[in-house]
Amino acid sequence: MISAKVFQQFITYIRLLLVLVVGSVLVSCGASDGDDRPPCVGPLDAGVHQCGLVSGGYNRYYQMRVPTVYTGAPIPLVLDLHGYGSPVVLGLSGERLVSGMDRIAQDNGVIVAWPQGIKNAWNSIPSSELKVDDIDDVGFLLALVEEIKQVVNVDSSRIYIMGISNGGAMAQVVACEASQTFAAASTVAFQFPMIPEDCNLELPLPMISFHAPTDTLVRFDGGSQGLPNGGLSAPESYDAWSDINGCIDDSVVYFEKGNSSCEMRSSCADDVEVAFCTIDGKGQLLGGHLTYINNDKVNLSEKIWDLFSRYQR
Repeated sequence: MISAKVFQQFITYIRLLLVLVVGSVLVSCGASDGDDRPPCVGPLDAGVHQCGLVSGGYNRYYQMRVPTVYTGAPIPLVLDLHGYGSPVVLGLSGERLVSGMDRIAQDNGVIVAWPQGIKNAWNSIPSSELKVDDIDDVGFLLALVEEIKQVVNVDSSRIYIMGISNGGAMAQVVACEASQTFAAASTVAFQFPMIPEDCNLELPLPMISFHAPTDTLVRFDGGSQGLPNGGLSAPESYDAWSDINGCIDDSVVYFEKGNSSCEMRSSCADDVEVAFCTIDGKGQLLGGHLTYINNDKVNLSEKIWDLFSRYQR
């Protein structure tokens, strides 16, 4: 008989395949679900809300979970960014289906928003490099934070950003440009997306990153199939975030499970922490690029929230 745990893992894997297959179709035809929805009007109650937002001349779209424990008192907010091609399937954000942050929202009393990129992608380059008519996704995500504040009571000192793949690149760009807004950040399956010297933090920023050594799309050694990045490997990206945060080289392994492990530097400016997790994805889809599914059953969303929850602005 199949155990409940194995069955749930099977369902999650099927969800990942659905996201990839439908996403590739939608990207190829330029479609995007839900980008013409009206804005949400607050105050919002607990539940999942699907909202529109006009930003940079584009009709944008996001889903948001307001946890059942929400009473109107200020609570934290997490922006959870999808990877390239991850669509909205039958009204459900692909990232919401697979990242595990929906459960974190419910279990920990957190608002989580899943914004959607134009054509299911993020323009993950610094604002200074934008050209005329380029999509300004940094501007959109900062506008989204302000929009959400208008409809639910967000604790402005506890706002966080995370993402996978193209969304992980985007999260790092936004973190570099708006460290005064976000209390911590996370990236999954994407190394440092720019020249480290171009990341000018106004305030030290805790960061936790994850990467599978066998990733065949965004390679652990720094290759990324033409996607924009600073040319750094995953370990070098850990070093870059450590240097930017003024950390000394005191890296300590604080988690091990099977072939997966996490290490951390904690002697950094303003007592922030910078962590890096190597996740066993051997034999998984795209060599473990979709790192939420991994051989050692490491729950990335729990690791991310464990770091996030310790910091506020």
